[in-house]
Amino acid sequence: MRKIMKQVALILLCIRHTYALTQSQIGHQRHSGFKYRRNDHVLNFNRADLNDVFCINNAAKRTSNDWCSYQSLNRNNIFKNGSPGIVSLYNDASTKIEKLGDSGRSVASSSTSSMDENFNEDKKKRKKLKRQANRMKVSLALSSMLSAFFLLIYISGPGQWRYYLAGGICAAVSHAITTPVDVIKTKKQVDDSMQDMGIIQSGFKIVKEDGGITALLAGLGPTTVGYLFEGAVKFGIYEVSKPMVRSFLLWAATISNIAWFQSKPLRFIISGTLAGTAASVMLCPMEALRIRLVAEPEFAATGNWVDCGKKMISNEGLMGMWKSLPSMLYKQVPYTVTKNVAFDLLTTSGYCVMIESGRIICGKTKIIIPLLSAILASLLSCVSSHPGDMLLSVMNAHKGKLTTQDHIKGILKENGVRGFFVGIRERLVHVGIIVTVQLLIYDFVKRLVGIPATGL
Repeated sequence: MRKIMKQVALILLCIRHTYALTQSQIGHQRHSGFKYRRNDHVLNFNRADLNDVFCINNAAKRTSNDWCSYQSLNRNNIFKNGSPGIVSLYNDASTKIEKLGDSGRSVASSSTSSMDENFNEDKKKRKKLKRQANRMKVSLALSSMLSAFFLLIYISGPGQWRYYLAGGICAAVSHAITTPVDVIKTKKQVDDSMQDMGIIQSGFKIVKEDGGITALLAGLGPTTVGYLFEGAVKFGIYEVSKPMVRSFLLWAATISNIAWFQSKPLRFIISGTLAGTAASVMLCPMEALRIRLVAEPEFAATGNWVDCGKKMISNEGLMGMWKSLPSMLYKQVPYTVTKNVAFDLLTTSGYCVMIESGRIICGKTKIIIPLLSAILASLLSCVSSHPGDMLLSVMNAHKGKLTTQDHIKGILKENGVRGFFVGIRERLVHVGIIVTVQLLIYDFVKRLVGIPATGL
């Protein structure tokens, strides 16, 4: 009996390690051996050891259902993933197991149960280690981004924090109050059945199918937090970089004798490009989470938005939160450049007209000119950035490995160029409200903290 127990244990152990070998994808013939950790002990096997074990005589077979399931699991994985050499070794082991008599049945049963318990324990340990690794990655990423953010404010110089403060407040408030319109727009972009519906009809459908009126507030948390930092970086870098870009362009104009390098629009465009790029990196993770919460209501039902973010990182990895960065750049850079440059130039032109006509710039003027400039800037920035917004929505709507270029080809193949402007009516309303409110708040907060109004 003791001899049978020893033989059964060795054969089952050999099958288990063969299974581990194939699962870790190192069961190729060019490898002479492998290591597998079990119960905190490292067991070393090489090909000669496996052959010696498989050559044991009087092997055992267990005929109960759980043994058949265990044997089938190993066979399926080995035949699917294993090399010809490993498959041959498994077949040899199975042949010897079939020679087992009834006396070894109980031994095989207890050995199999013990192995299943070890497998489950190992699986739990791996999941726990994965969760701990994800938490460390998230903590490191958050601390790095926050450190970079505050370092950026510090190196910008004395008093420049006011631009970051004004930008963060205006972006967070303006995007938060327009969340319902943003939800409708995103839904229409990722749901083909809603593309021909109007704003009101789409809103009623979302409320009816996705869990009530609160469905229109999906993604409010990541929207507010994401745009708080995005707005601070975008407006802060835009304003702070203007003098540096001006000095660089003045040097370039002197060297090249090209007077156009000193033009104000070029200076604003370069500053806007730098600001939009930095803001995209800050916003990308929160925007990816917001779109997933809107596109998959069942995903949002698993907990609050922080828990959903952890789940998304666990499923797709930390870098999965930045997989749509190219699409974000396609959206944010044109959006930032058009909005900020248009607002700067329009307000400057408006105040110049008032001054040249001999009119006094009063408090009412400082409201009317920024308001009209903000409305025009919102229309221009919406049109210039909508293709990027469309790409961003389809990239983050569902889990997948398609790249930005794959989605561009897919949209062009299905709907042509007009496919990049799906949902633009909703976005005109959305961006119109956002940009108008955002720029008015920005101008107001700037004046509140002692900075002159934009354009003066």
